[in-house]
Order: sequence, then structure tokens, then C-alpha cells
Amino acid sequence: MGFGVVFTQGIVSGDPHRVTGEILEQAEAADRLGFTAALTTEHKYSDEYFGSPLHLAYAIAARTQRVKVGTSIAIAPLYNPVELAQDAAMLDQLSGGRLYLGLGAGYLPEDYQTVGVPWKGRIQRFDETVRIIREAWSSERFSFSDQIYDFDDVAVIPRPVQRPTPPIHLAAWSPGGLARAGRLGDGWISNALMSVDTMRQMADAYRAAAREAGRTPHVTAIRFCWTAASREDAVRDFGATALDMVRTLWTYGAIGDMPDVTAADQITLEDLMRDRMIFGTPEECRAAVADYQEKAGVDDFLLIFRHPSGPAQDRVLSAMELFAADVIGA
Repeated sequence: MGFGVVFTQGIVSGDPHRVTGEILEQAEAADRLGFTAALTTEHKYSDEYFGSPLHLAYAIAARTQRVKVGTSIAIAPLYNPVELAQDAAMLDQLSGGRLYLGLGAGYLPEDYQTVGVPWKGRIQRFDETVRIIREAWSSERFSFSDQIYDFDDVAVIPRPVQRPTPPIHLAAWSPGGLARAGRLGDGWISNALMSVDTMRQMADAYRAAAREAGRTPHVTAIRFCWTAASREDAVRDFGATALDMVRTLWTYGAIGDMPDVTAADQITLEDLMRDRMIFGTPEECRAAVADYQEKAGVDDFLLIFRHPSGPAQDRVLSAMELFAADVIGA
């Protein structure tokens, strides 16, 4: 069981130099406090996210010693697959074998429009990209030809430190995506706001696909997280941020298992605290973790302590410290 941290801030959080500095401070705290990973994510068009996840991960690697560094997730079809394999391999070398590569296909056409990649065919592009990365890391030289990409006798230099290759974790929400994660990935990453029942159903489908492909399944749950001395303090510090976050993501179409909700303002904090976040006192957070493990068979967690709209940096660091001491260390 591991607990990593994912950073989701963008320019809406403030001056980019200050905000990236705060992300690095959070990463250093994660490294010091016993978290297992300090990972970046991306959208290419949004002021709520930074769009260069590997570059930021390089900086995190330089400021940390033990946490896994990398992405959860990078939108794989937006990259040249050989260049992505090369950049990720360099991160593994720079960090001494700490690369964590989480990839997804993305769900917003704007991400594709921003960098001029066609939305149509993105799933085939994603499939080929994952296969190319694995081949590039496994072979001194390789060739590849399919519907989109054609490479003849190329090499990734240097190859990663981790052997035989770093694991590749795939995000997915659809039946086809879960089957692909089982077939091609070393693990499945949930989205941040699905209910525990939805996660259980998807995890079961993913595990079945992984076993059919002869792979050992590994389930990672992304969860928004807040730990405080009391439930009242948690609501005061994170309640408004949580509602803002969830209503925004519902509007984007990133939450598909709230069938009774027809408008974002219908979502309540109680809806989220029930089974979509790790939230409250350390005791309540430990109970939520146990619930995800028991019901969905979660192997690892990636936690988001700060949404682009807040909370403030000092509160974030305090929540991380309390979680590390009284949940991880309990």
C-alpha cells in the first residue's frame, strides 16, 4: 500500500513562478513525510493546469530523493511516441530509477486542438503509443509499423534505469479503456471522483482483462484528500474548494456516475464525502482508505490535496503532514 501525491495547480492559482515553486515545496514535503510518489498531470488548454508535465517532473526529481516522479497522467496521443519514450527514460536516469509513467487518452477535444493533433483516431494513437514506448524501452533498436506510426530501426538513448522496463500505468473510464489497460498496462488508474461502487465495477473489469492477458493487475485510486483535526475544520478549509472542483469537473463531463444530477449546482458536499473523497479527521480518512481497499481492492492511492482554486499553501502542507503522521504512520 502506497500513498502518492498528484499536483493539479495552474495559472489560475497565481503567478506561475510562485505556483510552480509551491508545487516543488509540496513535492519536497511528500519526499520528507513518507509519501511514495510526487506526480504531475496536464491539460493543454486550461489555465487550471500546467501543460508540460514531464518538464515539471524533472524539477521535482532534482528536489527529491526517494519518491517516484513522473505523470498521472500525461495525455499520450498528444506526443510523438519515440520522443515521449526518450523523455521519460531520461527522467528515469536523472532520478536514479524513480520514473512513474501514467498515461491516458484524454477526454477533452480542446487538449487535442491546442497542439494540432486530430481527435479522431485518438484511441488507436494511444494504443500504438503505449506499445511503442514499451518496445523502445525493451530493445536496443526496434522497428514498428501500424495504422498511424511507422518507425524503422530506431533507438531510445539512454534507455531507462529500471529493468526490464519502468511500469506503465493506464488511466481508463470506459469498457474499452479498461480492457486496454489490462492488455497493455502494468496498472490501472481510476479517475479522481468516481464513487467507490463505480470503482469496484471498473476494477473488476480491469482485473479480468489483465489476468486474461497474463498480467498481474494493479489498481491505483486517485482521490481528492483532506485531513484535519476535526470534520468542522475540514469543511472550513476544503469544503468550498471541493465543491468548486467537482462542479467544474462535472461540467467538463469527467463525472459520469451521478445520474440524478442535471446541473452542477445540485452537487453537495455530502455527496462527495459519502464515498468520493478521503476527507475529515485522521480516523475518518483511515476508514475511507479501508473502505476503498475492501470494496474495490485498491493497491495504491494518489492523493490530490490542492485544487487550482485552493486551499492556501500553508494549509495544504499542514494537511499533508497530518495525513502522513496519523494515516500513513498509524
